[in-house]
Amino acid sequence: MRKALPILAAVVCGLLVLVDFFVPDARIDAVGSILTEGTIILAAFALLLGILNILSVHGRRLVTSGERGRPYSVVLIVGLLVTLAYGVVVPASSTMAWLFDFVYLPLQATLAALLAFFAVSAAYRAFRLRNLEAVILLLTSLFVLLALLPFSEAITPIIPNVRDWLFNVPVAAGTRGIILGVALGTIATALRVLLAVDRPYAGE
Repeated sequence: MRKALPILAAVVCGLLVLVDFFVPDARIDAVGSILTEGTIILAAFALLLGILNILSVHGRRLVTSGERGRPYSVVLIVGLLVTLAYGVVVPASSTMAWLFDFVYLPLQATLAALLAFFAVSAAYRAFRLRNLEAVILLLTSLFVLLALLPFSEAITPIIPNVRDWLFNVPVAAGTRGIILGVALGTIATALRVLLAVDRPYAGE
């Protein structure tokens, strides 16, 4: 019974929200809206639990002697508490906007810039000419890099045309295939949850 109730609730709620997208009925729409709003509320509580978990993990690191990375834990906890307190007390202030514009966004850009080094490392490993596929990948990458240069058209007008063809035909086809695969995988996963084949909400 303890397992049947979560399964029944998940299947019924999932089917109601799914039917709400296809059946224009006011009653079903009202139920779907209530379930959607409930999901948002649950997500907010999950976010709160995540914050408490972060404070618990890093708080234990601070009180435990010999733990590595204690300064990082101090910075994280202080930044989290200060930002949270200020956002709750003065939610729509210029200071919060300043924090996001001049602290959060530069840090985000810095972390994104670090991906370039990982990309170079991955490219070095991928471009080792061990087989025909690696040779094709290397030649294609070099051609695309050459075609993206500002003076590529001055070398020959064929390069921009080939570049546009690569982007519009094989790259677009591969991207659409990936998107279709992701969509089909999402549908399959949703059906498995709705049919109670997979029961992550029951701890299985």
